[in-house]
Amino acid sequence: MRILVYPHDLNMGGSQTNAIELAAAVTALGHECIIFGRRGTLCGRIEELGLDFIESPDPGRRPSLRIARRLREITRERGIDIIHGYEWPPGLEAAMAAERLPDVAAVCTVMSMAVAPFLPRSMPLVVGTQQIAAAEQRAGRLEVALIEPPVDLEHNQAPSADGLFEFRRRWGLDDRPTVVIVSRLVPELKAEGIFTAIEVAGNLAATHPFQLLIVGDGKARESMESAADAVNARVGAGTVVFTGQLDDPRAAYAVADIAIGMGGSALRSLAFGKPLVVQGELGFFRTLTPETLADFQWRGWYGVGDDVADGAGALARQLEPLLADAQRRRDLGEYSRRVVNDFSLETAAARQLAIYREAWATRSSQKRRILDGVRSFAGLARYHITQRLARFRGTQRADDFNADPVTTIRPTVDSPVLEGSRRGTILYFPGVGWDTMAGTDRQLVAQLADDFDVVWVDTPYAPIRRRDRGIPSVSQPLPHVTRLRAMTLPGVQRPILRGVANRRRAAVAYRHLAARGLEPAAVIVSSTAPMLYLTRRMPGLKVYFATDDFVQASQFWGVSKSYLGASREANLKAAHRVLAVTPELARHLQRTELAPGWLPNGADVLRFQVDADSAASDIDLPAPIAGVVGQFNSRIDLNLLGAVQKAGISLLLVGPRSFATAAEEDAFDALVNLPGVQWVDRVPRDALAGYYRAMHVGLTPYADTMFNRRSYPLKTLEYLSAGLPVVATDVVTAEGLDSRFVHIARGRADFIDAVRDAVSETWDRAIIRTSAEGHGWDSRARRLITMLREDPRR
Repeated sequence: MRILVYPHDLNMGGSQTNAIELAAAVTALGHECIIFGRRGTLCGRIEELGLDFIESPDPGRRPSLRIARRLREITRERGIDIIHGYEWPPGLEAAMAAERLPDVAAVCTVMSMAVAPFLPRSMPLVVGTQQIAAAEQRAGRLEVALIEPPVDLEHNQAPSADGLFEFRRRWGLDDRPTVVIVSRLVPELKAEGIFTAIEVAGNLAATHPFQLLIVGDGKARESMESAADAVNARVGAGTVVFTGQLDDPRAAYAVADIAIGMGGSALRSLAFGKPLVVQGELGFFRTLTPETLADFQWRGWYGVGDDVADGAGALARQLEPLLADAQRRRDLGEYSRRVVNDFSLETAAARQLAIYREAWATRSSQKRRILDGVRSFAGLARYHITQRLARFRGTQRADDFNADPVTTIRPTVDSPVLEGSRRGTILYFPGVGWDTMAGTDRQLVAQLADDFDVVWVDTPYAPIRRRDRGIPSVSQPLPHVTRLRAMTLPGVQRPILRGVANRRRAAVAYRHLAARGLEPAAVIVSSTAPMLYLTRRMPGLKVYFATDDFVQASQFWGVSKSYLGASREANLKAAHRVLAVTPELARHLQRTELAPGWLPNGADVLRFQVDADSAASDIDLPAPIAGVVGQFNSRIDLNLLGAVQKAGISLLLVGPRSFATAAEEDAFDALVNLPGVQWVDRVPRDALAGYYRAMHVGLTPYADTMFNRRSYPLKTLEYLSAGLPVVATDVVTAEGLDSRFVHIARGRADFIDAVRDAVSETWDRAIIRTSAEGHGWDSRARRLITMLREDPRR
């Protein structure tokens, strides 16, 4: 891929530093990134990282038609696939440039504390906090991804001891603890906290003396230095020190005993192992600890207090115990190093690349949304009018989308827990029909029926389908499980009829419960339809259980992404409790400060236990054999499987094929026609054990897409249940699985090496099967009941 990366500015700052370092990391993954923009102090970093740079013309009024034309010219000349704008002006200019280029997609990243409402909703958006992602999704934006400000852990290391000694000497740092702030010195967002830190440096000089080192430049520097001069005159020279802007601030982070910051600067301080006090607005200061981490993961490295006047007291309360206790500083510094690993540049680059692939694959849908363009233009016009009025009144703010951060979405006060006796009733709206497949829904319900009476409300059916004839509207497929069926009109996927079918489904449930005088203890919805919203007046705990990222699944199902997104938001709004099959998906679905719960898929661990002589008889492959069992579609990385075959390892592929494009069909045909590759179409589940027995290793070769990153593949657990070691791509979650038997590969070479290692080793299948025993559907059902009986705030 060729990506044109367009930061909003190339002078020192968090967003633009992230843009450049991410571009270099994506380049290291085998792609080409070019930086476009006005020259600034960060051009040295661009050159240091070996990135190509193209200087932009003077933009004038933003968004700029001149810039959009230049972007379009470069895109044609260089064969660009993605134009990536950082912050709203480059984002709009990227969208304008890509509009008439059918093979080009536009992506926008916003690291400000709020998103401009006039950015096109069809353009993929990357934001820096979960709270902002939630706000954008609630507002109807479908393509939203989260990448917290990444940290280049290799680059962000302390200089030499001589370099640190010289830095301390130059800026007059003595034996007092050093508190460091690295920031733009601007009025919006930053200034309040910096002025407060200057005040506290003076207030604590007698009891907990420290030196405050402030690194940066900006419009507010002069007024800040005046405040610092007053403090230095009162309590002693060198209490507050300004360095101005440093092209390389690493020495400042390294000499810190305590860091104060927000956003990217706060995260970079963690790489140096420093205790961190996160700065926000309205008097907000809070130290990073194991108890506060979840809050920062939600709102970002920032916060909002109650009153500016509280700031000095709040900061003093955070600093005093750290200044008084060197061991406490060391302990929190070590914790900082552990936390920052989750924000590594390599992790962010892999996620960014998945976003690029997704954007390019769906680029045509960006360009077909005329109403989106009209809405964006109208919103931009409204913005410029309000800006002119603000200038006329003297109230304009230069950094307005940082000056108006997203406000916290508070959790619902009423969050009940699951109650009821052993035979209480659970109403369950599944994502698939009872007869479709014995997947997550059916397996969970079968186990829940040991403790509850479950009313399963099937997906709607039209009477013209032959397979639906003769099946009663009320039946009992399992003990303590009642199946309800709602008849609807043909064409259920059409928008109006879809709404009718959903209401019919809810009405069938209401009538059944009312006729028997039942009140559900819980209503669980794993459907793509807005069934929690349609049953919101029912009593009981409302639970939304996401078994996949249903919105991203639109590309596989051929269902409107807008419908799936609106249905999901309706369910989330009506839910007391949200559950998801992976931590990644749970975080994506977080809409309040209460994080969703994680309920992974399970496996029928007894079904695949096989004897030594029970291999399937139709397999014609030489050993060793690597196997893939499941559906073959665009989720599978066929190139990776081809690399396994080239490595001289036989491939056994078991399961149906369902590709969306002719190119994918051709690629699969080419793979299965290679020597040493055998494809067996759909196999009854009872016969799968024989195919597992023939394999030496099970593969989960998922392509790197956002959908796959949020999914929990059943095949991994089934391989373990069959006694097979597993090799999986690193988009697959392996949390909770035994790392002795599940290798998560970092790239193609690692994947092939791991497959070679797995087939060359002799495994005790019984021991591997034992590792899967805690992952059966019975344990998942117990976990579900426990989660629903607990107060999520604890």
